[in-house]
Amino acid sequence: MKISFLINNIYGIGGTNRTVINLAEALSVQHEVEIVSVFRRAHATKFEISPRVAVRALVDLRPGSADRGAAGSDEPSDVVPRQEEFYAQYSRFTDGRIIRELQRTSADVVVGTRPSLNLFVAAHTRDGALRVAQEHMTHLAIPPAVRAEMARVYPRLDAITTVTDADARSFMENTPIPGIPVVGIPNSVPQPSVTPSDCTRKVVVSAGRMHHIKRYDLLIRAFGRLADDFPDWQLRIYGDGGEAAKLRALVTELGLTGRALLMGGFSPIESEWAKGSIAAVTSSAESFGMTLVEAMRCGLPVVSTDCPVGPREILTDGEDGFLVPNGEVEGIAWGLGRLMADEPLRRTMGAAALRNAARYDPAAVAGEYLDLFEDAARRRAAAHRGYRAPAASRKGAATPLTVPPVSVGQAVADVTADDGGWLRFSADAPGEGRKRRQFVLRHKPSDGNRLPDLPLRTQRQDLDNGGTRYTAALTPSALDELGDGRWQVTLQTGKASPVHLKAGIRDTRALIDARARLITRPPSGPVGWNLPYAQPNGRLMLRTVLRAEHAECTGVEVDDGRITLRGVLCGGRRLEPGALFVVSRRGRHGRNITVPVEILGRQAFRAEAPVRQVVDLRLEHWEDWDWWLQPDPFDRRKVRVCHLLEDFPDVKSAYAYPSLPLAGGEPSEYAVIHPARPVWVRPYCSASGAMAMNVVDR
Repeated sequence: MKISFLINNIYGIGGTNRTVINLAEALSVQHEVEIVSVFRRAHATKFEISPRVAVRALVDLRPGSADRGAAGSDEPSDVVPRQEEFYAQYSRFTDGRIIRELQRTSADVVVGTRPSLNLFVAAHTRDGALRVAQEHMTHLAIPPAVRAEMARVYPRLDAITTVTDADARSFMENTPIPGIPVVGIPNSVPQPSVTPSDCTRKVVVSAGRMHHIKRYDLLIRAFGRLADDFPDWQLRIYGDGGEAAKLRALVTELGLTGRALLMGGFSPIESEWAKGSIAAVTSSAESFGMTLVEAMRCGLPVVSTDCPVGPREILTDGEDGFLVPNGEVEGIAWGLGRLMADEPLRRTMGAAALRNAARYDPAAVAGEYLDLFEDAARRRAAAHRGYRAPAASRKGAATPLTVPPVSVGQAVADVTADDGGWLRFSADAPGEGRKRRQFVLRHKPSDGNRLPDLPLRTQRQDLDNGGTRYTAALTPSALDELGDGRWQVTLQTGKASPVHLKAGIRDTRALIDARARLITRPPSGPVGWNLPYAQPNGRLMLRTVLRAEHAECTGVEVDDGRITLRGVLCGGRRLEPGALFVVSRRGRHGRNITVPVEILGRQAFRAEAPVRQVVDLRLEHWEDWDWWLQPDPFDRRKVRVCHLLEDFPDVKSAYAYPSLPLAGGEPSEYAVIHPARPVWVRPYCSASGAMAMNVVDR
């Protein structure tokens, strides 16, 4: 059987893309499967897709493409209703491409994936193919005008699927399509390749796009109510979107900087779920709840708002999580508090979540779709003489679930860190043949002085699917060669140029424990740290830290007109009585200001930044003052204060500190020039991890 999925843009990121890929991969084990994307705006897909699933686009909108500005592209679509969300993306030109594809397709089954495309599938797919419409949106969220057009055109379909039973009932009640079955089939979520969470780390995790419907504001407020009772817990929210600035402002308003972290987008997300002990889903509406199932498959109990559809069909309240009233901070706080206070309960519910979520495995969901296709084929054969049902499956159905990439350039490298400083790499690549590939780390210097490549001892294993699995380990002692810098993770064959690998799973949860130990017992010798991360282009990098002395920032508080720093000193020197905190102005007007630090024991210290002085000594509209520690008042050697030793790379964005406004209340040459303007002082962590503060006249 050949199955074709028609999707808006498979090259982007979104829940529909993920679930279509999961289903396509599972079906492709025994069937021929393709994903046809209407639009292509990027060179490669954001999500990994095995080469067993064919991917192609109908309209290429990349720069330089002939499709950009083609005849008819400025004329409105004749098929897509004006009220449909993506109406503006479609035109008479795209209508022509889609209709030609559907009339010429060789697929036995064509599956549309949103209302606009389902209208095309119903009206224009060739008669010999089954026509199936997937509805990923909550039905009543579809505009009435679009639903009216669906009622007119959908009778040509063979089947309709929704992602919940509740939404299937809503569809049949509000937009009945006589004679066409509407079936609830859930989205699928693969079994993660990471080890499930043990529910011991004090982290609450949430993930999804930064959109008001996700109601992250409620989650942050609920966590804020618990912050004083659970001072060692942290909230991490993963995702990108337009609400990020508002949410960051709310974090600041509630004094949760450093406790509630906005982590940005992260893919694959499984490793970040596994770092947590509780998952939170606080949406006001969900068509299904992909993130909820993802969290459960990583062994996390979930606190979820009881949306009209979705979560109540996934969670069993009191068994694998808690369903709490929709839109209420109190209920969210109650659910989080119950789990935060009770580790045995978290473990029990986490085990239940792992067990119950297995029903969303792609193989199980693919089986439901195959049953749907077979039923549709029987009904079509009964109603239309001459219709030939497609073959049930490929011959020799023992095709492996995974296949190797078609080239090394498409290979994905997974990496796991342990709390002893080891990194373990793994990548599947095409069959090796005579080639002997190995992992090689390539230095990316910031100053142009590149260090020699570091080959890693690499093991090779032939796989049943014809590929080769490469594994290697990086020991802590390798830091002596790597030093302090950034390295590409590559595969290399002989004298051929190395191939920079794509980033897959980066399981760095052990670094959370390693940081906690380091802060509690700072080492008396050199500090080493290995952190794998993904570049914006998706390639795998390694950030290495090796320093004889290091001052790690463990906290910054901005309140009551003060900026207070906490940190620990690592390395051979001790904090001596009279140790100094030094702020140093960058640029041609360099100047140092020193204040004493309070020694807290075990190499820990606290200091108050001299904010009044840096304001009064200002010479320019914008100034940056770097933070240093001078451990011995009689030894002028200083140690840069940094925030480096985390389990994630973008500390700068996650720890966004508020600004402290100061009016010119004391004599200051600059304040005389601008007496009415407050001056703003804001601590920050630079992209390199160094701590500083800027002083600016806005």
